[in-house]
Amino acid sequence: MKKGLQLVLLMAAVVLMSSCQKDEPGTITGRWIMEGFENAVRVEYQDGIEYTIYANGDGVFPSLADWVAANPGVMQHNYVVEGDSLIVDLNFGNYARSEMVFKCSNDVVHLNRTSVSGPFTVKLYREGHDISACN
Repeated sequence: MKKGLQLVLLMAAVVLMSSCQKDEPGTITGRWIMEGFENAVRVEYQDGIEYTIYANGDGVFPSLADWVAANPGVMQHNYVVEGDSLIVDLNFGNYARSEMVFKCSNDVVHLNRTSVSGPFTVKLYREGHDISACN
C-alpha cells in the first residue's frame, strides 16, 4: 500500500511538473511585430540579418524581398544567437545583447536588454499572433 501511494504521488508530481514547464527554446527567425509600434514597424530576422521594415502610408508592410529591392541603401544589422542571447551588430563596434525569453508557444519573445540608462525589455510577437490572448 505504501509503495502504491508513493507511485501515485510520483506520477502526480511528474504530471504537475510537465504542465508547468517553460516553452521550449524558440527561434528568432521570422517576422515580428514590436509592441507599441504595431502600425509602423516590423522586424524580420533572416539568414543572420535583422531587417527593420516600415509601413507605407496605408499601413501596409511590404514583403522582405520588396523591402530590400525598394531600399537597397538602407543599412541592416547582422545578428547571431548564442544560447538564449541575441547579439545584434549595430556597426562601428557597437552591439546590442539581449536575453531572449520566449513565451506563448514561442509566438512572443521578450528581449531583456541593459543600456546606460538601465535594464529594459522589448516585446516582440509574431505576425498573426493574438497578443491579447497570450503575451
